[in-house]
Amino acid sequence: MRRRALAALVAVALLSGCTAEPRPLSAVEAERLAMIRYTAYEAKILGVRARVPAPGGALVLDGRVDVAEHVGYATLRTEGRDDDASAGLLQWSLGKVAFNGTRSAAPVDPPPVEGWQLRPMQTSGSELDGVLRLVLNLGSDRPENAQLLQQSTARWVGSEDVRGKRVDVFEGPRASGGGSRLKYWVDGDGRLHRVQARMGENQEPAVVDLVPGGAPITALAPLTG
Repeated sequence: MRRRALAALVAVALLSGCTAEPRPLSAVEAERLAMIRYTAYEAKILGVRARVPAPGGALVLDGRVDVAEHVGYATLRTEGRDDDASAGLLQWSLGKVAFNGTRSAAPVDPPPVEGWQLRPMQTSGSELDGVLRLVLNLGSDRPENAQLLQQSTARWVGSEDVRGKRVDVFEGPRASGGGSRLKYWVDGDGRLHRVQARMGENQEPAVVDLVPGGAPITALAPLTG
């Protein structure tokens, strides 16, 4: 049932905006898009559910992230695999990633003391690390410049329902070098409900669903030291 729900999430994200003609942002829309990182920062803790296409099988994350302290904690599983490295617990910061092979339906609190494998966060070549960095950077202690956003290549591409709430779908400004845009699902209060990004050479995008609130994260000392 959980896999079917995740597949439906991705299908909806891929279809969003297909029936609307993209257009530049209005002033009000630019204000809302400018607020998304600030509203996330005010929430501090965001519940996160993500599906990340990867060569070895799609990776599914379910947990939470502290966008003020830049640390995340989630369960990880790999679709279509059941080996020792395919599932477990994951903690990460902007510079490091820690994996523990303990299998759990939800992040274990407090985190296990032993069994963690630590590695540097990769800045390129890893679909997973790209998404981990993306969610850590969803918060900011101030709004963006709405006027500059309206003057940029950002655009409105449609509207739809996410978990029963009507939201608008925006594409962010085009990345330098012609890279693919991020896509944001934003409600009337400037709160981000979903973000979509293409990672690496994958044609299928990574999709991250977000819900404000959650328990504080007890970060592993090696991540923050």
